[in-house]
Amino acid sequence: PKNFVKINYLGAEVPSNRTLIETTTVRNVGISFWRLKKRGLPKKSPYLIENYFTEHFYVHVSPGIPKQVALEPEELEIFAAEYEDFIANNIDRITFFNEINGDLIPQDFVEQQRKTAWATVPPGKFQPVWNHQSGLRGLKTLVDNYLDIAIPGEDLETDSQLASATRAHTIQDGTRFHILGSMKPDNLRQVSAESVSTLAWLSPMLHGETIIWDGKDRKSTRLNS
Repeated sequence: PKNFVKINYLGAEVPSNRTLIETTTVRNVGISFWRLKKRGLPKKSPYLIENYFTEHFYVHVSPGIPKQVALEPEELEIFAAEYEDFIANNIDRITFFNEINGDLIPQDFVEQQRKTAWATVPPGKFQPVWNHQSGLRGLKTLVDNYLDIAIPGEDLETDSQLASATRAHTIQDGTRFHILGSMKPDNLRQVSAESVSTLAWLSPMLHGETIIWDGKDRKSTRLNS
């Protein structure tokens, strides 16, 4: 039988969100390095995940650069160096982490990072991110080299071949796919995902919406303010 997909609750870098999570049975959480930096990292010592999350939490780390943000080459190099340090300081406590990737990130930079910064980290903790610009050929290249691969959730909606391709690689190659930023049931039914990360649980606080599951569809109801 198929295992249940693990849901990673994003936004745990915000103390109030973390406090809320701690009152529940949630065990899988996600933190954004970008938002941690924006909130202000400690100046005299490294940010250690073990100081903020108890041992029973499984922590997923993403670089978190907003997709519309285009960093200058020097800014990207600085951010990447800081992200590498963050991962190195917390590698024993991190369950898995994603690389820096996206439409506005030069793909030669991504490839170089894979060969250098991420070449020596434990394979089970590193997740390369498929970029739709590389197409299904690029997906096959990742499958040939990595067990775990992250897929941006929005790409499941725009690429009609992606769902069938991921299903085939899961069956034929044993690849484990992790969906980033999507909780749409139609998407999740099409992919044999190992995990999915989402901010949907924060919708009531961010947008005044409640999320209702009727057994078939996810529906949002906006609350009156």
